[in-house]
Amino acid sequence: MLHLFVHHDAQQDLDELWESDEDAAALIVATLEEIRGNEALLEAMLEHDFGKRGDGASFHVNKWVQLWRQGKDLWRLKVWELEDERKRWRVIYAYIPTESRYYVLGIAPREFDYDPNHPLSQRILAAYEDL
Repeated sequence: MLHLFVHHDAQQDLDELWESDEDAAALIVATLEEIRGNEALLEAMLEHDFGKRGDGASFHVNKWVQLWRQGKDLWRLKVWELEDERKRWRVIYAYIPTESRYYVLGIAPREFDYDPNHPLSQRILAAYEDL
């Protein structure tokens, strides 16, 4: 059975988002709760390019390809309803196969470029290494 957890760093990101954009924070939390309660959606979080626009999924999943190629099991998720409202946030998460667990490690603005040297990337990588 798969499980989804929110790392304290990502919770802090969410807390800050609640202060600046309650609607975006609520949609992210609702999506994570939807996923947490649905084994098929949890499994879909390991399918690169799951949830293409128009296929009925509420979110889209991609590998963080640059880090994936370095052996890091890191992913990003976008919530389609946020995209429709032009509120562009990404949920960054890791999968730990030995534990069958996902860990949400960060909530990033769309402008985040996934540069491994960016401070947010460094924070996420540090949290990943501590898992």
